[in-house]
Amino acid sequence: MKKRLMAALGLGLALWMSASEGTAAPVEPVVEVDRPAVLMGERQPVYVLIRFDAPELPEDPSRSRPPLNLALVIDRSGSMAAGGKLEYAQKAAAFVVDSLKSTDRLAVVEYDDRISVLWPSSPVESPDMIKKRIQGLTPRGSTNLTGGMMRGVEEVQGKTDPEVLTRVILLSDGLANVGVTDRGQIVRIVQQARAQGVRISTMGLGLDYDEDLMQAVAQHAGGNYYYIENPEQMARIFRQEMDVLFTTVAGDVQLRFLRDPCVRKVEVFGYSMEERGLETLIGQADFYSGEGRTVLLRLEVEPETPGALALGKVLLSYLDTRENTPRSMEYGIQVEVTRDPVVVAARENKNVTADAVLLEAEKRHEAYVRMYEQGRKEEALGHIRALDASLSEKNRGLGDVRIGKKVEALRMETQEMEQAERDMQYRAAYLKRSKERLVEAQKGKHEKSLLQEGAAGYEVEKLQAALQKKGFYSGPVDGVFSPEVTRSLTEFQQKNGLTPDGVAGPLTLKALGMY
Repeated sequence: MKKRLMAALGLGLALWMSASEGTAAPVEPVVEVDRPAVLMGERQPVYVLIRFDAPELPEDPSRSRPPLNLALVIDRSGSMAAGGKLEYAQKAAAFVVDSLKSTDRLAVVEYDDRISVLWPSSPVESPDMIKKRIQGLTPRGSTNLTGGMMRGVEEVQGKTDPEVLTRVILLSDGLANVGVTDRGQIVRIVQQARAQGVRISTMGLGLDYDEDLMQAVAQHAGGNYYYIENPEQMARIFRQEMDVLFTTVAGDVQLRFLRDPCVRKVEVFGYSMEERGLETLIGQADFYSGEGRTVLLRLEVEPETPGALALGKVLLSYLDTRENTPRSMEYGIQVEVTRDPVVVAARENKNVTADAVLLEAEKRHEAYVRMYEQGRKEEALGHIRALDASLSEKNRGLGDVRIGKKVEALRMETQEMEQAERDMQYRAAYLKRSKERLVEAQKGKHEKSLLQEGAAGYEVEKLQAALQKKGFYSGPVDGVFSPEVTRSLTEFQQKNGLTPDGVAGPLTLKALGMY
């Protein structure tokens, strides 16, 4: 067992332990607190920030990726006829089939109010035959979403293995209106599936599906959620999900916080949580190469004596899929209790404070959007304006560009709500976009509202394509936010009356049709 001491900006001593020797762990978080010193005799919050940055691993031709055990669950209900949605789904599914190897297993389930297994789980040895069956689907019937999903789960169950990545991909464009439709019951079903090693990713297509249900399924099943605004995006979204699967570096991730009794309450931002006595279980999906992720905990403490105070331990364990090796890490969290407020202020970690301010604002922002959705528009607008004022004041001392762009987003939100009131179709799309963006932002993933140099991925591809379409960018659409993209973006901002800072915040993304 290897041990080392780690200094984390005033966190105190954090003990790191790994269950394996040799190669470096693919995921090692940084754990920090906002206030390493706290006042004695006063009930107060301490924020714990757990930041994950899985390194971008170079391609290694000598190392094969883990095999996949995959089920595609395709909605063929009558509404899939509109706009050629089923045809696009068939093309996207064909892309998945072509991406797999004979060492992978694939099942294909099709559903409307009836459910059938189009291709039973088996090694991918006849890809052309599988694609031919998928191409034979036609729209019909209503939507037994839960039944189709669980038939996909049944196909991959019993074939799970620590060395195999097991996933169900569920596509739907409608409401669950046949079979099990109660959201609480559906969540319990997918939690059971996850406990048996099955992860479920969900893809909602168009404006008529229940985004809250699809997000809940993905969150509780350890998968990913995607909002597909139009069918033309479908193949790229499927490719994004397959890229995640192909570059998974840590599976069966377990993140826990074991609190000391001095911690009266634990709140988790952005992730599901379950409390078992002094232990808080924090839901986590698998990690893929190059992924960044943030978990924020808010601890309520009431220190009674001066000196060092242990708050608890962050415990992380996962399977290193590159080496098929279990790894575990432990981080002890402590603060100094003092009577001197000057010491407290002097030792504040402003970087962590900025993250905590931002992530807490994202959670409140989501709550206000849902308040609007419930018909409480004026109340929601009042809260949003108050949050705007609060963040603006806090950012005078922090000077954080992300908080500045968040204020920009809040001011745009009031305009979005007003427009949504006048156009019901716009309202449906606005709610789906906004909730997806805010749920991701609470995990430290701000790509749908803020892009700047150094960013990479699908959202950067969309930015490059949008700038190219407007005539400001002529470089490759490769998903890399390069200095050339910054120059092109700055020129676009100058020509369109926007702040020319080379950062694609909400106003700039809106002007490019990306927000």
